[in-house]
Amino acid sequence: MQQFFIDQSIELNSEIKLNDSIAYQCIHVLRYQNNKVIRCVDQKGLLALCRIRIEHEMLYATPFELLDSISEMKCKITLIQALIRKERWEYLLQKATELGVYRVIPIDLKRNIVHWDKNEVGRKLDRYQKIMVEAAEQSKRSYVPKVEPIIRLNDVLNYKSESNFVAYENETKTHLSNHISNQESITIICGPEGGFDESEIKFLVDNGFISVSLGSRILRAETAGIYILSGIDFLLEGYKDE
Repeated sequence: MQQFFIDQSIELNSEIKLNDSIAYQCIHVLRYQNNKVIRCVDQKGLLALCRIRIEHEMLYATPFELLDSISEMKCKITLIQALIRKERWEYLLQKATELGVYRVIPIDLKRNIVHWDKNEVGRKLDRYQKIMVEAAEQSKRSYVPKVEPIIRLNDVLNYKSESNFVAYENETKTHLSNHISNQESITIICGPEGGFDESEIKFLVDNGFISVSLGSRILRAETAGIYILSGIDFLLEGYKDE
């Protein structure tokens, strides 16, 4: 069943006019007819089954049943990711959203291969946010994670959480899994294709970030974030034998 995030507040039996983008998708792409049932999520995370009505290219939805939503992770994970190539970056955003990330923050580091043109940042962020909305709809999340404006190294201090880590390819003693318990929030930084400069690691460690290994194999920049999110989800969400 298709899910959409809507701007209006959901009230049972109160008809809502959906925006033009959702209307076009339902009417012309999915070719829905009157009385088709969809899922809608409002900005407060309220989830409901809705029955649609089509009138002159406009789409209306009437919520008729509220649903419990258990799709969000208990831990809010902030992924600070060094810029990587466009296709890999978009893939990372999609998969990070599916895996429950709370927000993604691009960071410009010394060994970045990719740099954003200042004149294109707004357009890029709009596109990337759309990717995350679509991924959140597909994975039936009740929250759309945010992609924030690009930051510099010093700015990471503004995004610290209860626990803070940097995934460092030269770390050999400390594994991320050894530091995951019952945190309510985690910030983790992943480097670019060229890896971290040693001065960047020193700055982060000096400011409370724990340098951690992700295992014996060197992962691609986009793989590291996906590995981290899936690992934390497994460790915190308690997938254990009954």
